[in-house]
Amino acid sequence: KTLATQVGKFGITVNCIHPGTTRTERTPSLLEARAKALGVTPEEAEALDFADGSPRGNHINRMVDASEIGYLTVYLASDKSWAVTGEVIMAGGGSGNAVYY
Repeated sequence: KTLATQVGKFGITVNCIHPGTTRTERTPSLLEARAKALGVTPEEAEALDFADGSPRGNHINRMVDASEIGYLTVYLASDKSWAVTGEVIMAGGGSGNAVYY
């Protein structure tokens, strides 16, 4: 918020993207390790993690894809987002119970 306040008069927007658990090139190896610890397949480990009620999950019951974070980033970098500044934007599929102001 402070930086957005300081540079807004110059037409610069400042935001923070707070991604949740995001599928990246590192995800398969992490899922394999978790699956091994649980004694299940990687697909089953992911399904368990994102099942309703799982503390590891979110409200969309799936992992966020890195491309979805990319789409948000492109929007924030565009001229169409001029009114969005000084914000923390959660992109985690509704994970967590915190409210950010």
